Amino acid sequence: MQNILYNPAQIHSRVNKISNHLNGLYNHENEDSIVLAPILQGAVSFFADIARNLTFDPYVEYIGVSSYQGVQQKEFHLYKMIDPKLVQDKTIWLFDDIADSGNTLRFLTDMLMQFGAKEVKTCVLLKKKHCTYPIDLVGLEMNNEWVFGYGMDGENGRGRLLNAINYNKK
Repeated sequence: MQNILYNPAQIHSRVNKISNHLNGLYNHENEDSIVLAPILQGAVSFFADIARNLTFDPYVEYIGVSSYQGVQQKEFHLYKMIDPKLVQDKTIWLFDDIADSGNTLRFLTDMLMQFGAKEVKTCVLLKKKHCTYPIDLVGLEMNNEWVFGYGMDGENGRGRLLNAINYNKK
């Protein structure tokens, strides 16, 4: 049975708060100093909604990394890399759909710092309560459900196009 964890209005409200926060930090005078880096594929919907509300024009470069096979976390597979020259001496904002353990964000942060990033900031749509990795901007919190919708796929690989964040009740 499918249940809604967060409805479209709740998601929209949090996305607007995140966009407004970023608009308060950056403008046309300092937009060249940052790179926004959404992580494929789950963060695409979340990032697209944030980007529509930004009042500055930063660099945007997608990163593709996978660590899950079904519901099991495996080793990292980097399938789309950011240009190392682009990150040098810049603030990089990583956008992810969910912070479960924080391992993906830790992996990418370490890599980007090795490439010469000035700093790496993180923004996630969802943060699981047990995640101890420090996140700079959190949209919504959750327990340990397996969620899908709003860009995130379910256990069967489907559900990304749903406009709410859902979970299956067992």
